[in-house]
Amino acid sequence: MAVTSRFEISKKTHQASYHMHSAHAHSYYEMFYLISGGCDLFIKNNVYHLTPGNITFIPADTLHRTSYSDAALHECVSIEFTQSYLSELVAEFGTVWLQSHLFSKIFYLPEDCRSDINAMLSLILAEHQSSDIFSNCMLKMYFQTLVVRILRYINDASILIVNNNTRATDEALQIAVDYINEHFKNNITLDDMAELLHLNPSYFSKKFKSANGLGFKEYLNNVRINHSEKLLLETGMSITEIAFECGYDNSNYYGDAFKKVNGVSPSTFRKLKGNIVDR
Repeated sequence: MAVTSRFEISKKTHQASYHMHSAHAHSYYEMFYLISGGCDLFIKNNVYHLTPGNITFIPADTLHRTSYSDAALHECVSIEFTQSYLSELVAEFGTVWLQSHLFSKIFYLPEDCRSDINAMLSLILAEHQSSDIFSNCMLKMYFQTLVVRILRYINDASILIVNNNTRATDEALQIAVDYINEHFKNNITLDDMAELLHLNPSYFSKKFKSANGLGFKEYLNNVRINHSEKLLLETGMSITEIAFECGYDNSNYYGDAFKKVNGVSPSTFRKLKGNIVDR
């Protein structure tokens, strides 16, 4: 399997009421840091309300979505990276320890402790704009230093607080989400899910969207698209084969659905990412 090394950092400002058009997932990791404003983060079947100082590390292949509503302007930093940018930390602490301490948690950094993190992010942003032969090495060192500093804060309970302000799905909706993730290749309908859970379809639809931040069809489609991205990047399967493997009746419908989410066709996505396995 071909593996592409990736490191992208962006500092963005969003207007109030901005939101991603749909939930998405990718084959690399992401660090999300909210500098100002507030937003809701949908991830792993929960919705978290983030405030300035919240940091989270999102695992690969995990559906997530942000929406902003409670301030005029919101500022955030996002870093997308592959595991190669954590190689020294993996060697030092081990993959299991690092993932259990860093990923799928929402951390809160108090205001008087953010200058250290902000300074490191400024260094990374500046280095990312450089293009000499040392840039990639510097980015890797800066980023791992940033992660170590965050881990150090995590170990100091008086400084770093885990934010538990979440709205978790109830048992019925968790069953629905698990079922979709396991059977997305099949022809699953909203009525089928409602019947499975012994709920009225209209009630289930409203309840699902309220808990997950997106509707049933959108969630199912994004699970399928996410799986198809992995097949595009990690196998030599044809577009038609991938379409059927991911639950689409034909490749044209799959292509349209894929482009709506990613802005490009499946074949263009595969070429742009450059992670194609020769058959």
